[in-house]
Amino acid sequence: MKILHSCFALLAFSFFINCEMKPVDDVYGLSPEETNQLFAGLIANQSLRDNGNGTITDVITNLIWQKCTHGQVYRAGFNDCLGAPQGSIYNPYDSNRAGAIQVAFCDSKTHACNSISFPQVLQGFSSIGILGTSELYAACQNSNFLGATWRVPTPIEFQRLVIPGRAATLQFFPSIQEEDYWTAWSNQDDLPGETAFAISFDRQSYGVQRSVVKTQRNYVRCVRQGP
Repeated sequence: MKILHSCFALLAFSFFINCEMKPVDDVYGLSPEETNQLFAGLIANQSLRDNGNGTITDVITNLIWQKCTHGQVYRAGFNDCLGAPQGSIYNPYDSNRAGAIQVAFCDSKTHACNSISFPQVLQGFSSIGILGTSELYAACQNSNFLGATWRVPTPIEFQRLVIPGRAATLQFFPSIQEEDYWTAWSNQDDLPGETAFAISFDRQSYGVQRSVVKTQRNYVRCVRQGP
């Protein structure tokens, strides 16, 4: 019996020894994940160049972005997007919008405003038997800013703008709206075609890609390929 008690005592002692709290090494500075994000942001931010004419060039992808959100007016003398008169027909409501206009991807919750093949890209005509009109397509297609031809960006192109982080993006796009911005792609996983992709520029969900009903109104920033 004494031998049995001795065995239990030894097992209990071993348990507490093994369960003893181990010292935790202090980790200073950024985690590896945070460091990677920081470097990715710095690299992406360095690739953006303000042309001083209302456009921003990504020198890596050779994409040229409009500095102003659709509806805002570029002021050359200030290199900003505050040219829309306050309280005018162009800027009737919230002065923080600086004239920014929200548009719908399509007036139909179908594939009437995009191609059927993948990726399902926004277009100005219907590939199905249902007619549809796209304010989003017209917003960039009808923009004659600097005499160039503009289009709606893809989700991949838009993601390059959010990599540096919100503060860095605001340096190049100071009048950006803290809401969703449309992309040119319909949601391919949505068989009826009711939704399309948008990128959030909200503080709480910055850079998140969302599936949004096509008839909902969101902002748009136009882009084009450089020479």
